[in-house]
Amino acid sequence: MQWTLVVPVKPLALAKSRLSDTADDGVRPGLALAFAQDTVAAALACPAVADVAVVTDDARAGRELAALGAGIVAGEPGGGLNAALAHGAAVARATRPKCPVA
Repeated sequence: MQWTLVVPVKPLALAKSRLSDTADDGVRPGLALAFAQDTVAAALACPAVADVAVVTDDARAGRELAALGAGIVAGEPGGGLNAALAHGAAVARATRPKCPVA
């Protein structure tokens, strides 16, 4: 059995805000993108993962993660983490109805 994995990625400029005391605004977007790239690459390398659906409205994150092989799903503005996960799962189920989603 292969899975579709949903990965939410918030806009890079807003990501990793809890690091604001130790990492300035110029560092955090790159760090968030690196975390997302590592997550997507590791997931796609897993034999049990058919594909990765990244939910994001960030153009840079979308380009970089699509280049790794992820599918990009436009997020729903202002919805937050749970809404992004639910939206990504709904799109994944519509795209691959027989593939379980995580």
